[in-house]
This record gives sequence, structure tokens and C-alpha cells, in this order.
Amino acid sequence: MAKCEYCNKDMLECDGCDTNQLILNDSNVYNRIAVGDKYDFYDGTEDEEFRCHDCNALLGNYHHAGCDCEICPKCHQQLISCDC
Repeated sequence: MAKCEYCNKDMLECDGCDTNQLILNDSNVYNRIAVGDKYDFYDGTEDEEFRCHDCNALLGNYHHAGCDCEICPKCHQQLISCDC
């Protein structure tokens, strides 16, 4: 059982994270990028049943904390490895 640090839900039992904003290192608040949206790792995916291979978030929902596919809403690079 893996729980998301943002929403505290089991990643395998829900459709995605409920947290829709992040506060980055510059102290500004940014809207998160949902699975399949522009700039997302899965940008352009249209299958409504599609889920992220890492955090199990359903298309149109937000990735869970620490997901290796989540994109930074500021620099559009992989969130877990960017400096934002």
C-alpha cells in the first residue's frame, strides 16, 4: 500500500491526487498539470481508461506525490528532478 504524501490516499485505490496546486522553491503557487494535459508526460493521450504507469492516476486527474511522470508546472521538466 503506497500512500500519496499530498492527499494521503492509497495510490492504487483512487483515480488521482486531490491536490491541485503546488508551492515551489520560489514560494509561488502553481496549478498542477493533470495526466494527459498539455506538457504532461502523457500529453495527447485520449483513452479515458488510461492510467499513469507509476502512480496509477487516471487520465484527467493529478499525479500523486513523487510520481516520476509528473511535470513541473513552472519549467515543464520532470518534477522530481527539476530545481523548481
